[in-house]
Amino acid sequence: MKMPFRPRPLPALLLLPGLLLAGCQGGNDRAEGNLLPAQAEAGTVWQGDHSSAAERAYVVARDTGEWTALWARVGEPAPASLPGGRMAVAVFLGPRDTAGYGVAIDSVQQTGTDLVVGYHERVPGPAQAVAQMRTSPYAIRLLPGAAGTPKFVRGK
Repeated sequence: MKMPFRPRPLPALLLLPGLLLAGCQGGNDRAEGNLLPAQAEAGTVWQGDHSSAAERAYVVARDTGEWTALWARVGEPAPASLPGGRMAVAVFLGPRDTAGYGVAIDSVQQTGTDLVVGYHERVPGPAQAVAQMRTSPYAIRLLPGAAGTPKFVRGK
């Protein structure tokens, strides 16, 4: 008995080179004046629901000591040393009584002598079911080193 021809799906590995090439054709990832690339690179963004931060905090780490102190607020050792020529900005929301909260850093721009860090918070809606557990959300972004007085601005 002859079996009908059925095409086999291409293995995912055959699709990978095309996806990699498509990702390389984006050109300049930075918006004018924005120190963050349009898409985060691996190892440049850390976010989570559980940190050791006991209060809301805005942190800039430009040297090894500040980098170590930033990760102490997370409650974990730093994943690596702060790379030369880089800095980090972080937002810690502090304790929350339920899950559903979060924070993300959206932009970092050099504006005159200020370093403006834009971020937004995620807040659970009134009808949203959330776990009754203590959380302390945080977000950290690694970016090129820049001078300036940090100003953290909450967006919508």
